Amino acid sequence: MTHTYMGASLRIMGDCFDVQKITDVLEVTPGCVWNMGDPIRNSGKKHTETAWIYNTGNTESLDINILVNQIAELFYSKADKIAALKEQYELYISIDFMIAIKNGEPPAIYFEPEFIKFAAEIGAVLDIDTYVD
Repeated sequence: MTHTYMGASLRIMGDCFDVQKITDVLEVTPGCVWNMGDPIRNSGKKHTETAWIYNTGNTESLDINILVNQIAELFYSKADKIAALKEQYELYISIDFMIAIKNGEPPAIYFEPEFIKFAAEIGAVLDIDTYVD
């Protein structure tokens, strides 16, 4: 991609839980899952926790809210379910943003109150990683 692009993910992590149960309850297919003890690619190491991760994919944009809206469409109405799963399985939840700044084009990075409320309701950590090219 020749312009600034970004992606987001909703990560649900924990010691041992049934990733299919998360999929069934949320009615969303994750982009990536693994179980504690699964091999990490060809590194010879193993995952130290179980993960269920939904990814938006990468989008060329100069506004992070393009990604927030994608997360919102799928997950805002499921906040109660996510919070219940978090409590039931003692999960760690993170909403991650990856921003690759190209050609000196930094994006707008701000969050509307509705998104902040959603993140707080599900007990999510917000993580923003930026890469400048």
